[in-house]
Amino acid sequence: MNKNFLKHMGFQSNKIKWGLSEKSDGAMNIRLPILDEQCLQNRRIYFSKLGIDTNNIVSANLIHETNIAAVDEKDKGQIILNTDGLITDKQNIFLTVTVGDCLPIYFFDERKMVIGLAHAGWRGVVKNISASLVNKMTAEFGSSPADISVYVGPHLQKCHFEIKDDIVSQFDNNFISQEDSIIKVDLLSMLKQQLSSLGIRPENISSSDECTYCNTEKYFSYRRDKPDKVQSMIAYIGII
Repeated sequence: MNKNFLKHMGFQSNKIKWGLSEKSDGAMNIRLPILDEQCLQNRRIYFSKLGIDTNNIVSANLIHETNIAAVDEKDKGQIILNTDGLITDKQNIFLTVTVGDCLPIYFFDERKMVIGLAHAGWRGVVKNISASLVNKMTAEFGSSPADISVYVGPHLQKCHFEIKDDIVSQFDNNFISQEDSIIKVDLLSMLKQQLSSLGIRPENISSSDECTYCNTEKYFSYRRDKPDKVQSMIAYIGII
């Protein structure tokens, strides 16, 4: 587990295991229909060190939308198509998404023992994927937003999220800053406002201050490296 995650008290529970891989663990990306064997091997080694059987992992395929899937034992070892978020109330199922600048968003309702994990690029934030996931937790498992803790992992912070004029209109002006011709967006603040508007308590929302672009040693960054072949970290959470 990334040590910075421990700053979030809501996730200091012996009932879940969660975290994010780092660059030293190797690329973890997975894209259908072609599966990269090296990335799969990296996953096996990484999760083995954590004491997690990869047969118990459920992965989201990622399409930069707001589709959320509730999963259970029948989904173990599967890749869920056309989704960017997963939820479950079952033990020993590890939800995973890959990220390489996008925001990994972890959700935990300790009262109902429900977990969720979302992948959010700027499109996912604009479309409010958090609302889709929280609403799914409520509908499927009876979660109350007031009981949900949220942690936002390392991602492309506002220091390096620059946009062009063609998409400015999609963002709330409150989260846009401009200096000369450079336009930047604070996705994290935008996301936190969305979470609060859902009824999640401010004290239950926490985030990493690490920027994937800035931290060249620890994280892959698509925007920084512009690789021919995508390289990414893997975020995971499971009830144990």
